[in-house]
Amino acid sequence: MDVLDRFAELARGTLMNLADRRFGRAQKPLADLSDAELEEELLRRRRERAARRAPAPGGAGAEPARGVTARPRSPEEQQLHQCYANLELSPGASLDAVKRAYRELMGRYHPDKHLGDPERHKAATELAQSLTRAYTALVAHLGSG
Repeated sequence: MDVLDRFAELARGTLMNLADRRFGRAQKPLADLSDAELEEELLRRRRERAARRAPAPGGAGAEPARGVTARPRSPEEQQLHQCYANLELSPGASLDAVKRAYRELMGRYHPDKHLGDPERHKAATELAQSLTRAYTALVAHLGSG
């Protein structure tokens, strides 16, 4: 979860607390609630959250709720998701972000940094090849799109 998602979740929680106070749902602090009241409050909040995440009616083309990632449908999409993951990026990152991530990771894990240790050099070479394959695939995809 990135910083913006955390901030949005915090803001959402604050707004829910304000709404609870405004409409009298939680009249006393959570620390003062009994176990049964806490369970009831948790269930209510879970139902509200589930209702916000539920797809719109006729949901065949509905997008997944925020924070819920849809499974890739085709092998090509699965490969692209794996390429993004190899470069430590979220799917859908821009071409500039892909280039930056590739440069940063290659600078960190380049095989030439491990010339003295054959085992680490081999691992770094395999990692560099994996990063290069991911980068090449994403540049080809993003460059054509």
